[in-house]
Amino acid sequence: MGIRIDRAIGHMATISAVLLIGVAGSARATGIAQIIHARQRHFHELGKTAHSLRDQIGRSHPNWLVVTADANRIDRLASALPSWFPAGSGKGHGVDTRARTAIWIHPQEFARFARLILRRAQNLRQAVGSRDLGAARLRARKLGQSCDSCHRRFRGSSSLWHPW
Repeated sequence: MGIRIDRAIGHMATISAVLLIGVAGSARATGIAQIIHARQRHFHELGKTAHSLRDQIGRSHPNWLVVTADANRIDRLASALPSWFPAGSGKGHGVDTRARTAIWIHPQEFARFARLILRRAQNLRQAVGSRDLGAARLRARKLGQSCDSCHRRFRGSSSLWHPW
């Protein structure tokens, strides 16, 4: 009788361990899904802001308040971009993502692209601060080219940036 109780307790411990591992795995998957959704929200905000900026600087008389706010927002988002891709936040968590595994396989290369994007976002912000429309257009185009290059290497589809 004692052996049967020991086995029953052993089986219950095994079942409990399996359930705990499943719950922990589920919690981790939920956390990763939240990270991916947040990343997608950030990119959606970046895309909307870039569209607004392109619309404004495409005009002969842009609204510089809007242009300045957009350039500042792009700069802020560009500075946070590397943090949107923590290890393990790629495909396979029940959330559709276009991020390629190259981001995590080649993190130094991804970091280099992110630094270039940030530098070009800062250059754009400076050009906008001077209210030089030609310089703002050039800097926006350069930033768009950097975004597009990064998308070609690390994203499953092309960029939303389109130069004039």
